[in-house]
Amino acid sequence: MNLEDADLLLQRVATIAIMYYPGLPADAPEYKLSDDVDWCLNDTAEAEVTDELRALIGRTIVDPTAHREALTDHVYALVPDSDDAE
Repeated sequence: MNLEDADLLLQRVATIAIMYYPGLPADAPEYKLSDDVDWCLNDTAEAEVTDELRALIGRTIVDPTAHREALTDHVYALVPDSDDAE
């Protein structure tokens, strides 16, 4: 993954996290968290998409405060020659 792809992925997760609220699944029965996770990963290479990454994205959408640091660390660790997002 290159830096631009990592930034795009994190921006997409942030966008969805802003729109998510705990009552969303009840208010919109057709809503699926997995659809939002898929959208976030839309431009990510298949080889880089792991169950761990998908789970981190889902947890970050639902509770960004608790999980954004772990997601950011994980995503930037996928970027060659990237020390960390700072």
